[in-house]
Amino acid sequence: MIVEPASRDEFLALMQETYGSTMSPAEFGWWFDRNPAGRRILNGARDDDGTSLGALSMHLVRMSNGLQAFAVHAVTTPAARGRGVFSTLELHNEQEAADAGAQWALGFTNPMAGPILVGKLGWEDITALRIWVRPKGLRKSGRVRVTAIEARPRNLPGHHVVRDEAYLRWRYADSPRRYAQSGDAIVTHATWHGLSSAIVCEHGRGLERALRHADARIAVAMVNPGEERRFLVHGFVPTPRTIRFIGKRLADDAPELPKRRDAWHFTLGDLDFF
Repeated sequence: MIVEPASRDEFLALMQETYGSTMSPAEFGWWFDRNPAGRRILNGARDDDGTSLGALSMHLVRMSNGLQAFAVHAVTTPAARGRGVFSTLELHNEQEAADAGAQWALGFTNPMAGPILVGKLGWEDITALRIWVRPKGLRKSGRVRVTAIEARPRNLPGHHVVRDEAYLRWRYADSPRRYAQSGDAIVTHATWHGLSSAIVCEHGRGLERALRHADARIAVAMVNPGEERRFLVHGFVPTPRTIRFIGKRLADDAPELPKRRDAWHFTLGDLDFF
């Protein structure tokens, strides 16, 4: 098995073949090549005959306690099953992230990757991130009335993605995805568990007005400790659904990963698929 940097076309072809859909070339360039936190980490595995077996990336992020890396965008082919392709790529990417200066590898994982990362590769369960929802309306067109996005830097509690002007401009204003903003709140649209959903990417003042820009059946948010009352006032309620948040120290002298929910502050805009 050969591990080497994956090209854009190879990665997009693998996504299309495996999942039936993929990001556009414009979105690939935005996500992988213009990230203000650092360079692209995207590697692929090939068989000895050159057959592509899969690809996996890590995304560098400036957080309140320094540079960290999120494991994102994994794809493996049927030919890779049982051959340790995912594990090989993941360990390779972790080393690249550590060499770039990241202290932790972090992940919002799924039932396929989680057991491998935690069970075999030394990752740890950190906490569960609960999803809140509220009914929104009868319309479900998925239309987002796009607005101009203004970078509004904010200081947040706990460990969080640094929301400085460079990050916010890249994440929302320069993105080929569609967003609407009112005040500090930014929303988009996605299909979440089969439901047309207004996704709350950034919290804060203007939430109700921002939600009016997205036609959807429900609104979805990730609510942090201390924010519950604000979201209850807006009609949100907690659901049984949570996101499994895991991590791994990339060096012996890296800080311990705090296992308390109130040590972290995340929004759905911190996930790569919104």
